[in-house]
Amino acid sequence: MMETAIKIQNLNKSFGKKHIIKDLSMELKAGEVFGFLGPNGAGKTTTIKMIVGMLHLESGSIEVCGVDVEKDFEKAMANIGAIVENPEMYKYLTGMDNLKQYARMRKGVTKERIDEVVELVGLSNRINEKVKKYSLGMRQRLGVAQAILHKPKVLILDEPSNGLDPAGIKQLRDILKNLAHNEGVCVLVSSHLMSEMELMCDRVGIIAEGKLLDIKTIDDMTRAVTADVNVIAYHVTDASKAKEIVDEYVAALDIDEESKTIYKFNVQDNEHFDVEFPVQIVDELWKLNKKLAMADVGLISICPQENRKLEDVFIEMTANGGDQIA
Repeated sequence: MMETAIKIQNLNKSFGKKHIIKDLSMELKAGEVFGFLGPNGAGKTTTIKMIVGMLHLESGSIEVCGVDVEKDFEKAMANIGAIVENPEMYKYLTGMDNLKQYARMRKGVTKERIDEVVELVGLSNRINEKVKKYSLGMRQRLGVAQAILHKPKVLILDEPSNGLDPAGIKQLRDILKNLAHNEGVCVLVSSHLMSEMELMCDRVGIIAEGKLLDIKTIDDMTRAVTADVNVIAYHVTDASKAKEIVDEYVAALDIDEESKTIYKFNVQDNEHFDVEFPVQIVDELWKLNKKLAMADVGLISICPQENRKLEDVFIEMTANGGDQIA
């Protein structure tokens, strides 16, 4: 069983009369990439700033590797590497000089370690150039190198993909997954790039209006929203005639009325439609397809549609601040 790297209990934070974080509790494990998702203003960056000590807690507690952030701040922070909002560095110095400067503030960072992280983030060819010549993506990678210099047990990155091209995003993804899965680092990533989070993260937590809506693995998150319905796409010779047959078939099914309300027939054109079926009847759809064929509706193709992506789940869960989530 993986050990807990970050433990947050009943966290609250207000600015003036506005309650930003509302009784937030969650646990992050060593060896995982954890995605922290939410709309703008949901409370992601506020939570991260409290974890790294940039904001005081109003109530609740945060532990990093078993150390309370407020009771023993320095010991807790020794376990963290972080980039919050934008990586800060001296633009008139080279990338290497920036890393050496940062290394002086951390115990035990050797020249070999600096060379290792430079190689890891793919900056070997440019590390001796001044940072003012770096692209935004290169500065982002230098920031990651700086954050992991002291081999932290927890790495926190707020929107780390900003400014990266597709190749840079994939490289960063591989770096973070390697740190988590091969070196046991707990990686907390906040991002708006849903497709990237789906490829990168082991688990995701979704927050809206300061409330944690859910924490699940990527597979469980998408499966939870689509558990009661399967969508089948049809290409036929006559969609109008097919609709009459499908309507009659579903109406005659021996299933409860609530399940029947899941059924939806969505016409695309006179040859294409998709049907949302109750999941419990999908295994017997061959009977419906046989009825269509016997009624001279030509079946050109029948294709189950791809499961909903994390982006679809995110939009559905965060609508109206998650009020529709049980």
